[in-house]
Amino acid sequence: MPTDEDATAADDAAASGLSRRRALQYMGGGALAVSTGLAGCVQETGDGGDGESDGESGDGDTDADTETTPADIGTVNVGVLVPTSGPSAPLGGAQRQGAELGVQYVNESDAFDFEIEAVYEDTQTDPATGREKARKVVEEDGAQLVVGALESSVSLAVADYVGQQEALYMSGAATVALTGEDCNANTFRYESNAAQHMAGLTEFAAEELGTKWWFHSTDEAYGQSARAQLDRRIEEQNLDVELVGETMPDQGTSDFGPQISQISNSDAEVLVIPETGGALINFMNQAASAGLKDEVEIIGTALFAQVSRQALGQTAVGTYSSTLYNHKLESGDNQQFVEAYQSEYDTPPGNFARVGYELVRTAAKGIQEAGTADHETVRDTLEDLQMTTVLGETSYRECDHQSVNPVWTGEIVEAGEGTEVELLNKVAGEDTVRPCEETGCTF
Repeated sequence: MPTDEDATAADDAAASGLSRRRALQYMGGGALAVSTGLAGCVQETGDGGDGESDGESGDGDTDADTETTPADIGTVNVGVLVPTSGPSAPLGGAQRQGAELGVQYVNESDAFDFEIEAVYEDTQTDPATGREKARKVVEEDGAQLVVGALESSVSLAVADYVGQQEALYMSGAATVALTGEDCNANTFRYESNAAQHMAGLTEFAAEELGTKWWFHSTDEAYGQSARAQLDRRIEEQNLDVELVGETMPDQGTSDFGPQISQISNSDAEVLVIPETGGALINFMNQAASAGLKDEVEIIGTALFAQVSRQALGQTAVGTYSSTLYNHKLESGDNQQFVEAYQSEYDTPPGNFARVGYELVRTAAKGIQEAGTADHETVRDTLEDLQMTTVLGETSYRECDHQSVNPVWTGEIVEAGEGTEVELLNKVAGEDTVRPCEETGCTF
């Protein structure tokens, strides 16, 4: 138990930026909080260190008789799960590149007193495979941290497994259930969820595009999540919107002619399409061929993504999208990330690369702040820890482990021989997340 002297010291620490709860936790438990220049706020300004440590891998012991110092951390084993085969392979490739750059960032930065040893596995865009790969990296490769799995169904399977292990999972999927009714204490989500996606879509569409909407998405975890959150956001913001119809085809559908015909024959003014990957590309190309783009305004949640725009070309021009990231943002240390990514891969980063990068980096910041790789200590440290990311200052909420990210609304416009996203407005992070009491998350 913290003593009166500890409490006084905690108040002094809080005055310099470290939360009183965190200070008491460290002082009462005998652990030594790691200084990173700004107590309670992890920021890096220097690269170029060799990242080497003479310490052995930490054994997770954090009892009151043992001080945990940076040298105890040693090497942190990380399993990176991304789809490099299957329908989501193009997105997975970008997320893996971001994760690789995140590993490189940690290992070359003087801001971290440990190195990451990463093993990469292909989830094959399949929940059962994703769960098995999670088991493999934890039980066979000794991973203390698992990151990735961008598809909602795969991420839920991975979270279910890791939630029962002595490891942490940093997810890149968007279904609200992951930090809602299916949450667990070992899972954190850096990617913005479906509720946050709707924040960058609903108010703008109602005010600027029309009030008669049609909803279209695949009938799976993310689509179902987006559908529920659309209703919630409309009601919460008291928007004058009429949902005139919806189409939710089965996963794997490739011919969208029947759905496009239904939309075309309705009186919809706006098509809301929270869809990703091959399903989005196929639908949009078929919709453009059928002339649907001339009949309704189209706003999605992944049309802004670099991989989507590259695949769609001119088909994407004139559509709108809730926008989670743009490489031109001047927030946080984004330009440092863009320069490093451009140098490494000879192209600007897109959203999926951004997510992979920050899944690794935010976890590493939690480990550094905790002074140990012990999953319970890192878990407690990450809760409400303010961190500088490419999106600016953000944190993982204590109540559900969701990252509090801002969201933008963007229009896809022509740019030279390609397209770019013109940002139209921004919704602050605290205005995108659901109230804690509405998430259904209990640890």
